[in-house]
Amino acid sequence: MKYVDPNQLSLFSELFNDTYEELEQVEGTPKKQYEVMDPESPFQFSREETFDIRDSFVNFYEKLDTIQDYFLSRKKEKIVGIDHSKYMHLMFDDYNIEPKDMEFDIEVMTGTEFNPIVQIVTSLPLESQIGRQISLAVKERNSGKYVGFVRVASPVLTIKPRNNYFGETLQATEVNRHMINGAIIVPVQPFGFNYLGGKLLAAIACSHKVRRMLKEKYGEKIETCFFETTSLYGDMKGVSQYDGMKPLIRYQDMTESNLFLFPTEEVYAPIRTRMRHFYGKEEWRNNIIDPVPSGPKMREFNKAISILKNHLKHYDEDSYKEFLAFTKSSMKAKTKKRYYYSNFGFDNVKEHINSGGEIPLKEGQNFHKHEIEHVFEWWKKKAQKRYDKLKVDGRLRREIEVYTEDSIDNKVVDMVR
Repeated sequence: MKYVDPNQLSLFSELFNDTYEELEQVEGTPKKQYEVMDPESPFQFSREETFDIRDSFVNFYEKLDTIQDYFLSRKKEKIVGIDHSKYMHLMFDDYNIEPKDMEFDIEVMTGTEFNPIVQIVTSLPLESQIGRQISLAVKERNSGKYVGFVRVASPVLTIKPRNNYFGETLQATEVNRHMINGAIIVPVQPFGFNYLGGKLLAAIACSHKVRRMLKEKYGEKIETCFFETTSLYGDMKGVSQYDGMKPLIRYQDMTESNLFLFPTEEVYAPIRTRMRHFYGKEEWRNNIIDPVPSGPKMREFNKAISILKNHLKHYDEDSYKEFLAFTKSSMKAKTKKRYYYSNFGFDNVKEHINSGGEIPLKEGQNFHKHEIEHVFEWWKKKAQKRYDKLKVDGRLRREIEVYTEDSIDNKVVDMVR
């Protein structure tokens, strides 16, 4: 038997960047009631409850030695319940086909189709996303099998490398109208390793074909002329699949990161329930923050940490100081990411966007290189060299790599590619 507030669940599925799971409840056991200490007091948790919440966070984060451990812990909960056998036969596995002989089709997928198959091949713990987006599967025509997956979606409203590129912090209206983010660009492995599959997918993502697909879907709401994406492990690995892709994609700078790493549902769900019981507001549908603005999930988590800190400070100043230091040293992502962009071959994207669209876009000398036919030819030359070298060296990989609970526990699949 499972307990869930249906009003909250419908709100979360619409607004949150992640899907909230129902909370497990032992059958026959009533929903836990929390004793209100003093309705007028800002401190609703007892000393025992306060330290219990603190210990739950500390026990989770202190076990994480690296950012890879964190992603693996999140990844494991994401693949529970996925039937891998439904998808394995759909993935490219004929490594006798040479790149020069390949042809590709690009298919639009629904989220229901896209999420489970991508979840088992991407190292990133795949989350649901809000805002405009289009999810694509790239299929090799000869084999009829998928070589990778792409999702382009609404970008974050502000990011330092982009601000530096444009010389200012752009208005949200300009970001939403003109920009798209390569949120998911993941090849099936070992297609990615053998054939530079990541470069193929990235080039497709910033092609005119995808730009036009977005236009067809969203009409006058958008005028996409700027693409951006980041590497997953920027300063942990000196190179990325997006390197060596000029003039299609260019490296700009490193991002800055000082955000809380979000815990697993197993850790956070009971804490979130406690917080909402005491601090949720009816006008926010019992959330502890207004869920309508962007990033509600992380804003709620930040609020929960703030409430915990206030309680610790109330009960024990030394414990508060220790936890404050712990949040900075162990609970935040310090890994910077490599930021990449594409202007789709337009010659004056900066001027166009900075002028609010008053200066018309002008095609540049590389504009034609973003046409899908050119993208495929560009990739074939690079991929053929890669394939031939691996074949001569006897280093072609042939076994499909997917994330399972066993492969995660044994760290069989390489998180950093």
